[in-house]
This record gives sequence, structure tokens and C-alpha cells, in this order.
Amino acid sequence: MVAADTQTRPLDVALLPAAGPDSSADLMAALRAQVPLVALTPEGPLSQRIAARSDRPLALIPADLVLSAVPLGAVLDDPRLGSAALAAPGPEPASWQFLDVLKIDGPDRARAAQLAEELENGADDVPLLELTRALAAAGVGVTPVPLTGYVWAHPLDAAETRSARAGVAALDERYVRLREAARGGDGVYSTLVVRRLSWRLTDLALRLGVTPNQVTVASLLIGLGAALCLAASGTGGRGWAVLGAVLLQLSLLVDCVDGELARFRRRFSRFGAWLDASTDRVKEFAVIGALAFASDRAGHPVWLLAAVAVVLQTFRNEFEVGWGLQRGYLRGATRPNTWVRNAEPLRFNRIARPDPGFSWVRRLGHFPVGERFLLISVAAAVWTPRGTLALLVAGGALAAGYMLAAFAVRRRSSSVDAPKLAALFAGGPVLGPALRRATVEATAFAALAPAVLAVAELVALWVLVERVDVAPEAALALVTATALAHYLHVYGVRDGAAAVRRGTGTDGRLLLALVLGVVSTLAPRVATPGTWLLAALVLVEAVVGSLRDWTDDDSRVTVETRTVEGAS
Repeated sequence: MVAADTQTRPLDVALLPAAGPDSSADLMAALRAQVPLVALTPEGPLSQRIAARSDRPLALIPADLVLSAVPLGAVLDDPRLGSAALAAPGPEPASWQFLDVLKIDGPDRARAAQLAEELENGADDVPLLELTRALAAAGVGVTPVPLTGYVWAHPLDAAETRSARAGVAALDERYVRLREAARGGDGVYSTLVVRRLSWRLTDLALRLGVTPNQVTVASLLIGLGAALCLAASGTGGRGWAVLGAVLLQLSLLVDCVDGELARFRRRFSRFGAWLDASTDRVKEFAVIGALAFASDRAGHPVWLLAAVAVVLQTFRNEFEVGWGLQRGYLRGATRPNTWVRNAEPLRFNRIARPDPGFSWVRRLGHFPVGERFLLISVAAAVWTPRGTLALLVAGGALAAGYMLAAFAVRRRSSSVDAPKLAALFAGGPVLGPALRRATVEATAFAALAPAVLAVAELVALWVLVERVDVAPEAALALVTATALAHYLHVYGVRDGAAAVRRGTGTDGRLLLALVLGVVSTLAPRVATPGTWLLAALVLVEAVVGSLRDWTDDDSRVTVETRTVEGAS
């Protein structure tokens, strides 16, 4: 879920003269169905209509355009977007065919008015494509919003208009919107199985009026219930393991619904984004701890194996984000878009379907959450907790090896986003500034450094507390709390919620663990309670600091979205 303001802003609309049959009435009806507050601008030259006011966005649409209502809302009512345009993929990478719907955000209207005046230069009208190109050339970001599975037409005569309107009327836009609310880029299992079920739950949630945050909390509670059942399986028998496996899959399914609800309604909140991001790892780490607890109760202590699973997952998280920043794949990357003329006067598109191929092999190599939860569920239901953890560690190790090998082959230094990579370091007042300075000056291996140092911290914490007589479950709790602190910080940087985390950081946590080790040597009875207390302090600081970063305007960094996944 992407953080954004949730309030709908008033929208100005300019329906532009066009050569085809007039569709103004249909357009206005579609607009009012998607955007509650719509005001038509007075007639006049385009530059004057753009410059009329600058406190709200302006939609520029030819009066003869025929299209489904939902794409209009996707361009004009998505709070994540500034200036944007309806588009279809172009013939070249980063090229887009312009589909005659342009939104100019309020802050961009003054510059757009100047550009329109220059383009007019005595002409009767200004082609919207030329204005879009001029905005992009002037440094005004225009986000392409793909049309995806809806009907679009720029008809030239009455027959084409009738055909296009019939296509619009025949399309079940709610069904298309529900199917396309599923986020792209999931793993194989989530795409082929989970997302094919989740949209039906999303439909039910919409009808019941459930909010995304309520769904996120429900998924968290179900996931924690799964962890409790798996923990009970150590002495309670196979039935508890099977129930835990089923609940874990249900939690994964429900976890898809919150984002789909937000994308369907086009309403996003910073708190919702934080809640969604933070609870994912809470569930996973709780399940890992539950499996270790169950195995211990069955007479097979595997606390170290559980800690290795947490460490591997932390490495995968940090490395994946760092590599994405290095290759310019995450929000904040500046890849310019090229706008070209639309090649098809009528588009009756189908719902975007997943494209099987080598890209899915790459996704499997990253061992995504759907595959991890599937492995845990199946193994826990038919095997032992110890065997389940061993498989999870093996999968994590293979994913780490695959990612390192791919990084070695495909790394690039030219597109390193050094400031964001530097911000990934969760170092405190001593290590933090030094590590960030080193990263800004680093080479192509900079993306790997935060992950390596995070692993080094987790290993060091385990060694420090294990050297004294600490209960292994307390040591795992400290490692898990620190891993969650890293996760919250890294994903905050990725999504633009924080530039540099304030707080104790790596050096502070290591110093506290060292002090605890010294005190525990002198007074062994405080070792385990002290470790639990330190784990609680780390967790509370991480959660409070992360929530502050996600909700405090002063701590947020600017994030620019260059492409939106899907029209809804």
C-alpha cells in the first residue's frame, strides 16, 4: 500500500472541442460517478482555461472521447498522482501512447499555462499530446496510467461512436476493477492461487463496508492465531499443526484484501501503509518463533535454527531493497517517459493476465512471502516443526545465493541512488554517519553493504547474549525484535517514509547488549530477564519511531511515482 493523502480534491474539467460526435454528456456523467467534486472551466483559449486557478487539478479531455468511467477516476482521483495521463504501452521501453486524458496538478498549472500559450502562437487549439510532451520536456512529471482492461475510443463518425458506447455499456466495470485491484509483481503462488481467490473476498468486503485497516488487523490476528496453533503442536499433536497451517494460508489470503480494497477505492493512508508493512513480518517472525517453541517442547531445541531463519529473511529484505534502489526500480528513480501518438482509434482491451516466463523463475529465486508461507503450511502439516524450520532455512539460503549470484552478474554502478542507499543503514549516532558517508562514496557493491551489516549486527547480538546464561527463547526474541527494527526502517526508506532513522540504531543496540553481557556475568540471574527487557525496548523504539516516520510530514522524503500499476 502506498502512502498518500486520502481527501478528495475538487477537480476542474475542460472539455475541449473535437472533430468527432459530441460525447460531453456521457463524459460528465462518468466524471461525476468517479470524482465527486467537478467544475467545468469557462470557454476560452486553452492557456487561459489552464491558468484560471492553481489551487486544484485540471482535467483536459476531448469532448468526443468515449471510454469507461473507471480509467477517468484512475487518472483524476488517485491521491498518489500529481500530473498524469491515460496511456497505453508504446513501441519502445519507457514510451507511452497518449490516450487523450491529461490531468494537470494544481502546482503545475502555472507552468502548463505558459507552455500552452507558447504552443498556441496564433493557432486555434493545442494538441494535448504536444502539451504533454512539453510538460515532460520542462521537467513536469506526467505519470502514465495504463488503460488496462477497459474500453476506450476516439471515434471519427456516428457509427464508431455507437460501437464504442455499446462496448462501454456491455463491460462489467466492477468485475474488471476488482480483478485489476490485485497488485502486480507477486510471486508465482500468490499470482496463480491467492490472487484468484482474494478478489472475491475483496468484493464481499466492499459490500460490507469494511476498511483496509480493519482487514490488515484481521490478517494479523489470524496470523498470530496460526502461530499459537503451531506452538501448541509440539505437545498437542498433528491437529494443531494442520489448523495452524490452514490459518496461515487464510492470513495470507486476507492480507491481499487490504491493498485491493485501497486500490479499488483509490483511498490510501500513511497509517494504513505503515500497518500493512509492519504486520507482514510480525506474522512471519511469530510463526518462526512458534515452530522453534513447538520443536523445543517436543524435545528438539532448534532456537539457533530459528535465529538463522530470521537472519536470512532480514538479509533478503535489506538486499532486495538495496538492489532495487541501485538499479532504479523503486519509486524515486528518474526514468524519463516518452510520449507518442496513439496508434489505435478504438481499444477494447481485456483484463491484464500474468505473463508466465523467465520473470517468474526470477521471482521464485527471491523466495517471496507466498512461497514461504506455503512451504511453512505444507511442511508443518505433514512433518515436524524442526523439519519445517530446516526447509525454511534451506529456502532462505538458496534465495540468498541466487540473489548474490544475480547481483554479481548484473550489478551496475551508474544508477546507484546513493542518498537512499545510505539511509538504509540503521546505525546510531556513531556508526550511522560514518556508514552513510562511506555509502555515498561507494561503488556498485553499495547495495549489498546494508544487508551485510544488518546480518553482522544480528549475529553479534546472538553471540553476545549466548556467551552468558540466557534462555535461548530470550536470545531469539532479541534477534527477532532487532530484525523487525531493520525491516521497519528499510521499508520506510523504500517507500519514502523516512530518510534517516533517529534512535539508538545498530551501535546503541550493540552497546546495550554488551552492557547486559557484563552485568549478567556479575549477576547471572538478570541475564534472561534483561534480554527480554532489551528485546521489548528495541521493539517499542522501532514501532514508535517507524510510526512517527510514516505519519510525520517533516520526516518524509519526496517520492515521485513514474508509473502506476494498472488503471484501478
